[in-house]
Amino acid sequence: MKKNYILLVLIISFCVNSAFGFDASVPVLTTQLTDEYPLEMPELKKYPIYINATVEDPDTIDLVTLTIDGETHDATEKNGFYYYSWTPSSYGVHEIVITAKTTNGDETFITKNIEVTNTAASQVIETLKDVVIEYGGENSRWYYGYYTLPQSIGAYDSINALFEVECPNISGGCDDWDRWAHIDIKGPDGNWIQIIRYITPYGVACNHEIDLTDYMSLLQGEVELRVFIDTWGTGGWQLSLNLDYHQGTPEYDYSGVIEAWDATYNFGDPANLQPVETYTAEILNTVDKSYLRLSNTGHGWGENNTSNAAEFFNAFHYIDINTEEVYTQHLFKSCNPNPDNCTGQQGSWTYNRAGWCPGAISPPDIFDLSSYIGSSIDLDYRFHPSYVDNCHPNNADCVSGNTCADCNAGYNPHYNVDGQIISKSHTPLYYDNTLGVTSINNEEIYEISVYPNPSNGLFSLFTNHLEGRTRVSIYTIEGAQVKVYYFDTNEELLNYKFDLRKLASGMYFINLENKRGTGTKKIGRASCRERV
Repeated sequence: MKKNYILLVLIISFCVNSAFGFDASVPVLTTQLTDEYPLEMPELKKYPIYINATVEDPDTIDLVTLTIDGETHDATEKNGFYYYSWTPSSYGVHEIVITAKTTNGDETFITKNIEVTNTAASQVIETLKDVVIEYGGENSRWYYGYYTLPQSIGAYDSINALFEVECPNISGGCDDWDRWAHIDIKGPDGNWIQIIRYITPYGVACNHEIDLTDYMSLLQGEVELRVFIDTWGTGGWQLSLNLDYHQGTPEYDYSGVIEAWDATYNFGDPANLQPVETYTAEILNTVDKSYLRLSNTGHGWGENNTSNAAEFFNAFHYIDINTEEVYTQHLFKSCNPNPDNCTGQQGSWTYNRAGWCPGAISPPDIFDLSSYIGSSIDLDYRFHPSYVDNCHPNNADCVSGNTCADCNAGYNPHYNVDGQIISKSHTPLYYDNTLGVTSINNEEIYEISVYPNPSNGLFSLFTNHLEGRTRVSIYTIEGAQVKVYYFDTNEELLNYKFDLRKLASGMYFINLENKRGTGTKKIGRASCRERV
């Protein structure tokens, strides 16, 4: 009788799950297209509709279709997403039904009633609104949010970002320190694309503006934005971001963004002086204008970094195309007066820095690629060729207390490199973003435990399953990086014994990061007397 009862429960459970949509075989379907805004077109032209359709293994997506005013069209699959190029037949309202079908015959659909109009007006759209980022808070270093934006072809000639940074109503108010930050938008394929590189000011509120017209093709419809601030517990930041869409005829109706690099690279590492990977790009012959948008910032300083690099090192870097040196980037910014007029700061904000200033958006450098339209190119970014960090652990001749204070100090010079190929055209361009390197999405939050904690400096770290190469960084309470470790497997990480006995007693932060996610943990480094 008991067995029958269990069987009955299982049958009922299956039926309930099926009835209420819990069947894992049903595809998940989303689109950037929105019916909250009209589709603004001064002339009827092609408009790319981007679609995401997924289903749990072992089932697969078999077909994605769009039925527009009763006529069905197949969407094109491309690098993890689908798209359809739609030319509206007329102005007015059009019914669009998007359907995804699996190989097992399951399907799901969404309906959008899209008004196509030939009128447009300048407007300011609110996205981030008083978002507070603080270490250990609701948005601990990361914030994710969904927003709906205007959609158009040929209706706006510019998008200007109005970025407001305020002191939040939390313990500590504004963070005391200059923190690396960025704002990203998720592309149709799920890759995050940086639209703003920023360094926070020393403890004051500031306002900023930046032209984001290059991202016109992405700042449309239903989008997801994220913000990262490398804050570590000495206050936080309150952020608001408005987008000013200016009505007017653009120089080009269509644009596209392809990321070449989005990663952190060591600078002056004797084992690899040129770590940035070659990126092979094909610039289509349908492109009318193309350029490299390069947003790079240098970090790391102190007595254990040769020439106080990379933050305070006056560097010249080079862009090679097909192994030929084509451009020089002088990566050193004048910070006094502050380029964004961020006044009232404390600290060393007046010092010139490698591509950035405290309390300012880091402006991109632009390098023309239009002469390479219609060809495939190998793109290289070479660091200052003569620079070597003699205090790097990979320098076999480094002797702690002799050639350098501490050859294993860990806070060695590095650059955060973000390079994007921007294309403009009078004919349709479609999103096609394949990174030359693995990007970091940081969507998973890893739970970290440390034993013992506090400790005398010797401890082990435990976390949930990791995938791929993982970086573990140790920071002071002020946010200075003092140690960095790399692990190729989770097993290697779990078996490693961390040794911070050379560091002063006090509180530190552990930051763990890989391509899947991130995690943080506060640890105590106690003195021998404190542990007795």
